[in-house]
Amino acid sequence: MKILLFSIALLSSIACLGQYNPLGAITMWTDGYVVTMQNDTIDGQVRVSSLVNDSPASVIIRTADDKKIKLKGDDLRMIAQRIPNFAYATGSIPREREMIVFERVPNPRRGGKPTLLERLTPYGSSIVLYFDVSGWKKTVDYSFGNFSISNRQDLSYIVLKNNTESLIAKRGDMEAIHENLFGDCPAFIRNYPVATRRDWNLFGDMVAAYNQLCQHL
Repeated sequence: MKILLFSIALLSSIACLGQYNPLGAITMWTDGYVVTMQNDTIDGQVRVSSLVNDSPASVIIRTADDKKIKLKGDDLRMIAQRIPNFAYATGSIPREREMIVFERVPNPRRGGKPTLLERLTPYGSSIVLYFDVSGWKKTVDYSFGNFSISNRQDLSYIVLKNNTESLIAKRGDMEAIHENLFGDCPAFIRNYPVATRRDWNLFGDMVAAYNQLCQHL
């Protein structure tokens, strides 16, 4: 009972740190920045101008001097776009989420080839979740805010652990995923309730719990 109560309290305290819902790239002008493959940072207004397989294929940055810079997605390490204020009106986007971020990470669906994927986990995490568009049953087109999630069990994720190992996480592989991602942290195994720790609907909360309890690993 003590373990269960601890776990409920833990999940309550970190609920806001679980995975964000995917939003998609913003195709209108909004404040942001990009980081190139040469690690140069360009600030300004950022608009994703095209997508290929739902990954940003090109962006336009309008700098403070009104100069427009066009870059291909392959030239970018990161895209960060500030969420417009009007988007919070629905109440579905938490206020603590200020940016939509795409990062270039190894994509196991493309043989490990790095791809710009939407990050769904806040920074400072050992385990990072990225939206896996290929594994999601879509009901509408994928663009900023232009879809809804009817069942989280339909979602799958690209997972990056300690910036090295990437894998696909989906409901049907929950047993193997649990051991692979969380099995190296006794504090997580000890404090997470056995009865629910393999519940796919709690996967994001499990990632948040691991990131809080196991940062020393």
